[in-house]
Amino acid sequence: PKSIYIEALTVDCNALHLYSIPERLPVNTQVLLLQANNIEEVKDADHFPTNLTGLDLSQNNLSSMININFTNSHQILSVYLEENRLVELTGECFFGLKNLQELYINHNLISTISPNAFAGVGNLLRLHLNSNRLKVVNSQWFEAMPRLEILMIGENPIIKIEDMNFKPLINLRSLVLAGINLTDIPDNAFTGLETLESISFYDNRFVNVPSVALQKVLNLKFLDLNKNPIRRIQRGDFSNMLHLKELGINNMPELVSIDSLAFENLPDLRKIEVTNNPKLSYIHPNAFYRMPKLETLMLNSNSLSALYRSTIEALPNLKEISIHSNPIRCDCVNRWINMNKTNIRFMETDSLFCVDPPEFQGQHVRHIHFR
Repeated sequence: PKSIYIEALTVDCNALHLYSIPERLPVNTQVLLLQANNIEEVKDADHFPTNLTGLDLSQNNLSSMININFTNSHQILSVYLEENRLVELTGECFFGLKNLQELYINHNLISTISPNAFAGVGNLLRLHLNSNRLKVVNSQWFEAMPRLEILMIGENPIIKIEDMNFKPLINLRSLVLAGINLTDIPDNAFTGLETLESISFYDNRFVNVPSVALQKVLNLKFLDLNKNPIRRIQRGDFSNMLHLKELGINNMPELVSIDSLAFENLPDLRKIEVTNNPKLSYIHPNAFYRMPKLETLMLNSNSLSALYRSTIEALPNLKEISIHSNPIRCDCVNRWINMNKTNIRFMETDSLFCVDPPEFQGQHVRHIHFR
């Protein structure tokens, strides 16, 4: 027999200049779209259809959750409240949403969250709290959501992260702490997060890699350190990251060098991006060591004058490399690039020019005939 696919019944009330939720919605409504209206409060949610699974109230003028009654909204799986004017989440304000899996309350004005604001949402998997006005992170918020897998809490004026801040989130897989102006992370901030695989520290103020805290994340696979004022990548910065697969070290305005053995014993690492670092002029010939699975090495758009052959020969599985948009000096150190007898693919070779010596300036590296 042919399988029967029944599309969820969607009622689209987006951008209709509504000031309240329409009454007498179809009983079988499953998804209710109310985005970009002028709704300032939800007076009583009892008239939400019983079978509702998705509710989108984003881009309205909601300033409070106090009167929203979710008691009969057991089937709702996702709620979108981003880009409203919420300033506070009071106790149990989502109570009744016992099957809720996704909650988006980013881009509001929230500065206060009651310790038990999330009571009753024990099946929540994804929570977006980013782009609000939170100054602290309270681990009590998370006690109600032991199944949470994705937490986005960046772009808040958080003063500091505390030890054990995220401890109740025993199933957390992805944590985004972008744009918080963090200068450091306490050593035990991530202790106990045994399923955590991905961390983003994008656009913070780290001057050193927070290596002690990161070493406690035993299953870390993806690490984003982009856009931090780190000056040097040093030996030990990434030690014991045995499951790390991808690493981002891009857009660092102060990065000047990568030391010997900076990337050492990363047995699962497949891809490193070190790009768009305007001051990065030196990568030690022995920067990469014991990295048997590295396939992609992105080094474009830095200030590198040389890439040593020994650096590449230390990477047995390397398949592609990008070093274009660097001030390459065409001398015997870089001769191997021209004579490339490996199976490594050079990306965007059309953008690979000599800067020095003067007689080769502006010429393609590949076109230079070394003596």
